[in-house]
Order: sequence, then structure tokens, then C-alpha cells
Amino acid sequence: MVARYSQAILFLFPVLCYSPELLATSAPFDSQANSCSNQRQASQDDLNLKRKLDTQQTYPKESNNKRITKISLKQLNVFDTSLPEENNFLFRFANRAHITTEPDVILSTLLFSQGSQYNIKDLEESERLLRQQNYLYDARIYAEENCHDEVHVTVVTRDLWTLLPDISFSRSGGENTSRIGFRESNLLGYGKRLSFTATEDKDRNGYLFVYDDPAILSSRYRGRIEYADNSDGERHYLGAYLPFYSIKTKYSYGFYNYANKRVESIYSRNEVISEFIQDSEIRDLYYGFAVQAPKQWINRFSVGLHQEIHSFAPTVYSNLPIADDRDTSYPYIKGQWLQSDYIKVRNFDSIYRTEDLNLGWNIQAKLGYSSKNWADDDSHLIYQFSASRALFTTENSLWRFSSNIQGEWNTEQNQARNFVSAVNIQYYLNTSIQQSWFANLSLTYAKGLTADNQLVLGGETGLRGYPLNYQQGSRSALINIEKRYYWEYDLLQLFKVGGALFFDMGKVTGKTQIETDNSLLKNVGFGLRFAPSRANAGTVLHLDVAAPINREDNIDSIQWLFTVKNRF
Repeated sequence: MVARYSQAILFLFPVLCYSPELLATSAPFDSQANSCSNQRQASQDDLNLKRKLDTQQTYPKESNNKRITKISLKQLNVFDTSLPEENNFLFRFANRAHITTEPDVILSTLLFSQGSQYNIKDLEESERLLRQQNYLYDARIYAEENCHDEVHVTVVTRDLWTLLPDISFSRSGGENTSRIGFRESNLLGYGKRLSFTATEDKDRNGYLFVYDDPAILSSRYRGRIEYADNSDGERHYLGAYLPFYSIKTKYSYGFYNYANKRVESIYSRNEVISEFIQDSEIRDLYYGFAVQAPKQWINRFSVGLHQEIHSFAPTVYSNLPIADDRDTSYPYIKGQWLQSDYIKVRNFDSIYRTEDLNLGWNIQAKLGYSSKNWADDDSHLIYQFSASRALFTTENSLWRFSSNIQGEWNTEQNQARNFVSAVNIQYYLNTSIQQSWFANLSLTYAKGLTADNQLVLGGETGLRGYPLNYQQGSRSALINIEKRYYWEYDLLQLFKVGGALFFDMGKVTGKTQIETDNSLLKNVGFGLRFAPSRANAGTVLHLDVAAPINREDNIDSIQWLFTVKNRF
């Protein structure tokens, strides 16, 4: 039985893990077998326009007496040199130089261990947790049982190349941004992240050091240290916490301390019209607990203490009034209502890679009260609310919805401060496995914005034919329409390639810090998308060329943008 199981796994490894990267396949077992009624043979899913993977149940049935008696790891290197296109000197050297992830790191991520009771949801969620690690490209977990209710689990992962030079040059809306340095996201194979980078953009230049530990001493605790020395000030962050790492996690707690001193700019028509010095200090301490609910719901509640201090000072270029100092110190309660309904898909946010899409609700709310007796400011009610969901309405159409409300209410003056409400609706119409139509509608309303906050629209906020921060106000509307192409072409065996034709339209209205005549802005364009398949999993490189329609005289006839995002 074990020999047959091993042969099935080994036969499918090159197919599942490299072509196409562990994606569109079900587990290699069928529910029919000669000796045990719930064994499973190899099968291939029929891909539908939902782009859903693993549509059939692939695990043995559960029972109270089934235990996981063996866990096998199959760790694949960055390149598959058994394939002719990847069997060259460079890729062979990369495999030899690469430090494979330590097995204990993989095992510590799993929600089960040898000897634990067999539970399908633990296997499914462990697979998702592995895919969230930025040193792994993909992961699959298979289960096989013998006739003695013993379950053997095989965990298949493929490593990424994680030691990379951090060298980039971006131009967006006529402004340049550059980075040079290095980053390692799997230090010595232990999953730690270390980076040192020199940065320069329109507002500042400086150095950034980051150490991020997602599993302190191989535990579930996480920590992060960040320090930046910039031309206009310093920034540091120190935090440690135990997250709700699983839908079954009962408790969460942690703290962080953040400080940032910098020079900020106020924009209009892509021009800096004023600037000011801002010094921010933020501290937070919290404790949370979870309550399991029926119908796949997870209810989480937290209590905490939060302090946030912002102070402002003018510079010689402060042409507008600067904001008043703000100080809020308050206890708060927070709730999350999460509906766990995950499926595996491809060709939505990335290209030819397994994506975990939650079709359930994710609702969060936070409420706090900052008394003038605790802070050097008026008393304020602090509130936040967000809700999001994705759902298929037909076999080939997906809707995504999200909304967010946040702000402060001055209880002494009965007025809002920094109130922002946003709604985002997205629609996908899949016309084939490799093509789709995409539409996006974003509406934002702001009230009582302090002088350090702006609601802007421009090159990096959705209007790709215009410079950065081109329009500013208190209300914005944006529409994006795209014809997307997921070509899945393997460029140099390093990138999956896609493309898009797009139309953008948007406008900002309402109260502004300087008088402007904001007209309706429109542009058309095309772009290429590059999804790294050997490094930087979860990112997509965007190269867009856009032309404004009925452009104003101060706008170039062609705008090009090179940006890195986490979505197509």
C-alpha cells in the first residue's frame, strides 16, 4: 500500500510542481480502491471558467479513530533541472547555491503533527498557511490511509530564490523612485527576513533596515524591527505578537511601538504647493480571544490600549496653514466576524499560480474613546468599520465588494475629524481560462480632513494617464475597465507573463486646500504584467503606457508607469 502511494506521488511531482507549478490538479488518490473503500486514485480536474482548482474531494474520510502516523516532506528546489529548458549552468548553479528551507520550518507551520487526530480542515488550512510564506512558491498536502485507520500525509513544497539584490528604478507620473540594496526572506533556510536598502523618491532619500521574524524560536510568535534614517528624519518600528494564525486559534496578543519624523508635502496638479514637518508616535497593546460559531463563522474579539500623537511644525516652504497637533489615548474594543469559505483558483490576482480566494464575509469593527483627561486634546470617539466579500454569481462571473469607514468624532464640538468612507466594487467576467474582462468602481467621501491629510487621484491611484496626486478634494470617483490576458508564457523560466488593455475615468470634487478646477479625467492604455515564478511570490510587476484623453496643456501626451503590486 505504501509503495503504491509513493509511486503515485513520485509520478505526479514533476507534473504538479513544475507544470504548472503544483496548480491545476487534485490529490493523487481516488475514493475507489481494491483493499480499502476510501482510497483515491489519480484524477485530473476539468478546469471551468470559475478557474477553480481541486474541485473534487481529495482526502480520505474522517473518523474519530483515525490518526496521522507519518508526515513526509517533499521539498522541491527552485528550478527543475530534469526539464531541458531549465537544465543550464545558471539554473544548476542557483539550485546548488540555494539554501533549502529547513524541514522544521515547514513542520512548525503545519496545524497538525505526527500522532494528532486526522482532520481535513487542518490539512486544507495548513496548505494555505504554507502558500502565505514568501519563501515558498506553492504547496500541496496529500493524505493516504491504510486499512488500519492510519493516515500518511505528504507535504509538497517548492522553494523560491530568496537572496536578491533590491535594485529598482520606477517612473510614475513624471516622478522617479529608486532603490538599491539587498533582501533575504529565508535567512539560512529558517524563514527569517532581513533587508538593507537605500531609497530615493520625490520627497526624501535615506536608508532602511528591516528584520522580520515570522516564527520566533520556531514558535507561533512573530516580531519585526524596522529602522530608517532619511534626509528628513527617522523612522523606527518594534513589535511582537501572537496572531490569530489559524481559524482555530483561541487567543492573540501583542504590542508595537512606532515613531516617524519626516517632511510631508501637499500636492495639487502634481506640484508641491506646501510642506510641513510631521512627528508621529504610535503605541498599541492588545489581547484578543476567539469564539467558534456555526456555519463556518469565526468570531474574534480584542481589547487594547492605543496612543497616537502627531505634532506639526512649519518649514520655509510652508505656504499653507499646517495642522494642529493631535493626541488620542484610549482603550478600545475590536471585533472580527470571519466566514471561512476558501477555494483554490488561478488567473485572478496572479498568473498561473494557486490563489486562495475566500468567498465568505470578513467584517471588522473597532470602537474607542479618548478623553481629554487622558490626552492633550478634546475628547474623541474613535471608530472603524470594514466589510468585504467575494462571490460567484454565475459560472464565469465573480464580484468583489469592500467598504470601509473610519474617523474620529469630537464629542465636545460635535464634529467629525478625518472621517473617510470608501466603497470598492470589482467585477470579473472570465471569457476563457486565459482571458477576462475586469471592471472596478471606487467611491470615496471625506469630511473634516486635517491639514496633513489629502484625498488625491492620479497615476498611482488609478488614473494611469496622469501624474501622481493630480487632483485633490474631499470626494472622488474612479472607474477602471480592463481586458486582461493571462498568457502564462514563461519568460526566461523566471516570469509568467500577462497583459491588459485599459480605460480609466475619474474625478475629485469637494473641499480643497487650494482653489482648482477639477475636470473629468479619462485615459486609455495598455500594459504588461510579469509575475515572478522563482522569486518574489505574490507580487506582480506592472509596466503601463497610458495616454490622457482631452489632456490639459500641462500633461504629457504619454505617461508610463512601472510599479510593483500584489495584484494583477
